[in-house]
Amino acid sequence: GYTGGDCSQRSCPHGLTWFGYPSSNNVAHDMMVECSNMGTCLRARGECICNDGFFGSACEYMGCSGDDASQTSCHGNGKCLSLRELALNHKNGDGTLLPIHYGSDANEPSTWDADRIFGCECDDGYGGFDCTLMTCPNGVDPLVSTDLYSCSNKGLCDHSTGLCKCFAGWGSSDGSGSYGPKNDCGRRQSLRGYP
Repeated sequence: GYTGGDCSQRSCPHGLTWFGYPSSNNVAHDMMVECSNMGTCLRARGECICNDGFFGSACEYMGCSGDDASQTSCHGNGKCLSLRELALNHKNGDGTLLPIHYGSDANEPSTWDADRIFGCECDDGYGGFDCTLMTCPNGVDPLVSTDLYSCSNKGLCDHSTGLCKCFAGWGSSDGSGSYGPKNDCGRRQSLRGYP
């Protein structure tokens, strides 16, 4: 379409607004506006130039972090998925799939962003919002609980190498508190002069 006083300028694609005043209680993001209020309309061609972090013909999507805002980012160490997809792939602390049905009710105003905001689901061995951090082994903190913690809560993770730097008195275990190759800081070591 065309716009302007003499109809000489191209109009740009419209999408649901990212920001605006609510139209009533619990109703927002429901107005169609040019470039979704997250881009500038290039009138000569009728194309949206999206702000950093947004993509789509009407800038209607907030992309993953990384080299670009499209669905191909996550630095090659993961997949860029919508909030709905991320929720369906949710795993609990031990890695068991525990899906959450985010955005499944079209009448739920708090999940308006289910298919509009994207985030990284990192491959095994990587973490962080953009999958640039290497993860360290998880292990049970032998003094506290049976929950899994990075470096068994007894060391610090070096995210550049994916290796735990264990605190004094702690070393690699088998995952059950005995000596083993996990490099998870889950085994109490004997220190000279101490029991």
